[in-house]
Amino acid sequence: MFNLLCRYPSYLKLYISVFLISITIAIVSGKEIQQPLMNTINRENIRSVQIFREGWEFSQPVIDLGSDQKLLLKFDEIADDVNNYYYTITHCDSQWYPSRLVQSEYMAGFIENPVTDYAASANTTIRYTNYLLSLPNDNVKFLISGNYLVSVFSDKDRNTPVLTRRFFVVEPKTDVRGVVKNSTFEGYKGRDQEIDFELAYSRISIQDPRTEVKVVVMQNSRADNCLTNLKPLFVRDNQLSYDLSRENVFAGGNEFRNFDTKNLRINGLGVTNIEYLKPFYHVTLRTDEIRRDENYRFENDLNGHFLIKNDRGTDSDLESDYVQVHFSLETKEPLLGGDIYVFGGLSNWQCLPANKMRWNYELKLYEAALTLKQGFYDYQYVYVEKGNNLINNSLLEGSHVETENDYQIFVYYRGFSSRYDKLIGYRTINSVKR
Repeated sequence: MFNLLCRYPSYLKLYISVFLISITIAIVSGKEIQQPLMNTINRENIRSVQIFREGWEFSQPVIDLGSDQKLLLKFDEIADDVNNYYYTITHCDSQWYPSRLVQSEYMAGFIENPVTDYAASANTTIRYTNYLLSLPNDNVKFLISGNYLVSVFSDKDRNTPVLTRRFFVVEPKTDVRGVVKNSTFEGYKGRDQEIDFELAYSRISIQDPRTEVKVVVMQNSRADNCLTNLKPLFVRDNQLSYDLSRENVFAGGNEFRNFDTKNLRINGLGVTNIEYLKPFYHVTLRTDEIRRDENYRFENDLNGHFLIKNDRGTDSDLESDYVQVHFSLETKEPLLGGDIYVFGGLSNWQCLPANKMRWNYELKLYEAALTLKQGFYDYQYVYVEKGNNLINNSLLEGSHVETENDYQIFVYYRGFSSRYDKLIGYRTINSVKR
């Protein structure tokens, strides 16, 4: 074996690469990682990362085990040259810690695979390469249900992924029915939404539902404020009832603000000025005001998501330009106890330095500039108190029980002798559409 590796250096490189990845997976499986695995972007020039079920760009990245459904992962790299990227898949438990399974137990295929579908931008002022990955594929087949993470690496750095994205593979063993209504708990009435739901599990044998079943509820795909420790109120006739009053409550929040940059020749929705200052188009949005004390007003939105689109092109993935979008929020004085961020899918649902706003003393405004691809975007202004990671979207935007929100319900099962969390149910329910 040693002689073969020495004779063919390319095999040696591949062998070392697989060996290092195997060590990484072993460390991951051994709980050396103390934080759950998150959606990350670790290079400034990696942009517009999306993962969704093929055919619906606003869908959750959820597919059924053994089905012909596909997930699409798209991302851009702002650069003149094409780079070689590879990806790996990690199976996780319900809390997004790596499970204690070896790769062959949850996936058929190779540990590492190249991203081979890519193309250069066309007719844009900013040059980039668009990469596309479809899962599952000829090299990757999922064997079990659960939470998964795809990590994309550059061949120049195998230690730190350039991006990671969560996704879900579900084996539908439960029926989930639910409704969103006004909170019934006295302290939450008027602005909060209560999510009541039932699980029917006649297609699977569960010995102790209170301990073997875990439920996660998300609001508009947000991971930071999801509910994870819900316990059923009733267990009867292969049904679990989560008709609770306090534990299953979310602040209703407000409808998202939005803007339209699909056509850079005209001022779209929310846009007051478009100007080209080499190398970027600069798009200035209208100055926003705090909505905390305003009455509720319905507006169509994407519940925080965005759509990549160029109305004047035929292939929006390749012909949509990157622009500098300028945000401004009018306040009487700066908020000294914390920071304000532009928030939503456009910020990866996170509060980072790139989407943090700065106070302009002369104009009495908070300002931020984000580099975004042409399209239609939702956003909100959120507040994060210093020394606290809690993202508050009610202080600046207000909160109303009438707000239209999507709620995602994930049902996990782990029996007494099982070594991983199965994802046995999934459902999205809307606060307005019954």
